[in-house]
Amino acid sequence: GLADGRQRMPLATQDKTFLLRSVVSTFGRSNHHQICGRAAKIPIVPVENAATPEVLTRTDSGNREGTACAQGKRRGEINEFRRQGLSIRAISRLTGYDRGTIARYLSKPTDRPTYGPRPAAASKLEPFKPYLNERLQAGVWNAQVLLRELRERNYDGSYTILTDWLRPQRKEALAVAVRRFETPPGRQAQVDWGHVGSIVENGTERQLWAFAMTMGYSRRMKAVAATDQKLGTLLRMHEAAFMEWGAVPHEILYDRMKTVWTGTDDRGEIIWNSVFIDFARYWGFTPRLCRPYRAQTKGKIESGVKYIRRNFLCGLLGREPASLSDLNGELRRWIAEVANQRVHGTTHQQVLLRWDEDQFAMQPVNGRLPYPYIDEELRKVARDAYVSWMGSRYSVPWIYAGKEVWVQDRGTSIDASMCTMAGNASSRICRP
Repeated sequence: GLADGRQRMPLATQDKTFLLRSVVSTFGRSNHHQICGRAAKIPIVPVENAATPEVLTRTDSGNREGTACAQGKRRGEINEFRRQGLSIRAISRLTGYDRGTIARYLSKPTDRPTYGPRPAAASKLEPFKPYLNERLQAGVWNAQVLLRELRERNYDGSYTILTDWLRPQRKEALAVAVRRFETPPGRQAQVDWGHVGSIVENGTERQLWAFAMTMGYSRRMKAVAATDQKLGTLLRMHEAAFMEWGAVPHEILYDRMKTVWTGTDDRGEIIWNSVFIDFARYWGFTPRLCRPYRAQTKGKIESGVKYIRRNFLCGLLGREPASLSDLNGELRRWIAEVANQRVHGTTHQQVLLRWDEDQFAMQPVNGRLPYPYIDEELRKVARDAYVSWMGSRYSVPWIYAGKEVWVQDRGTSIDASMCTMAGNASSRICRP
């Protein structure tokens, strides 16, 4: 009869009925006296509602957690069997769940078991990360260069490990570069050139450039207009700012101008202009470069040049200065009366109020003499023995006619020198 009955039932129903009867039979034999003594009842579960055997396997955390729906179903089944008087062992045999899982569900019926990720294994790159951070701060981001340096330090990991670590570092560096970079008092100034139009002197139109140095903390500004961006001009304008402030910042940030740097070597190190780096050592500041094509890292100075164009130059419309010296006089007055007196839009404080903190933290000048550097250029003397310099013509000895001479501007005079077989010949011409 049983065989016939099982043949008439679907296969899944036969398996559930056989499992239920086996569990009930085993449970009844092993606990007969206890059940009779306690008058416990074996729940009669319809075969169509019987729980399908489900064994929790110890695989990854995702499989162990399952979905919230599946966990709710398990908890409901376990709580129902417990309410009907079954022990943890009996529930485990009936449902196929691990006894430890059942015990956790019963001890905390409202909590959902969680399984955290396994701790990651230590990377082979871990001991070298402090060195890598130093190299990134120095501007070395080339993965091949960094790998070569790590190999010299006994790194035996792969190139992929290094690039996988560098990728988020680059993204973070780009994000930080866009954020405004604030500095403590006296720490940093920023320098840049900006084109501000042209001026006509002696019938000749010449392009104008504004040199701007801005302190990072107070936003105090020093600006000068010039007709060139030569190294000598750059150095003289630095010294003008130092003398006016009576102090030197600890570091100065630059754009990648050729008067400051000449390139990078095969290790990614900056090759500084030899005269400029000597000038920086003489005055005791550390030069730094902003990252290429990331002008946001110099946001203060870029805004400073824009401020000069929009505020100072616009105020000169209709009353343009007749000469470069007149323009610089107007610029000095504007800086003293407007730029350094304003309440800054970012700090929300007056520039000169914060300047006291800046100046106190900077390096004092202490009467230091200017750096000994003189600009010189190779010029050809005309047949009438005149040489052209800065828009003017100066007479030189007739023996220089048609020759090339080195011209140096010494402020109150112009020196013209020429190398000959007999030695160096020079001539000093006083300015008119």
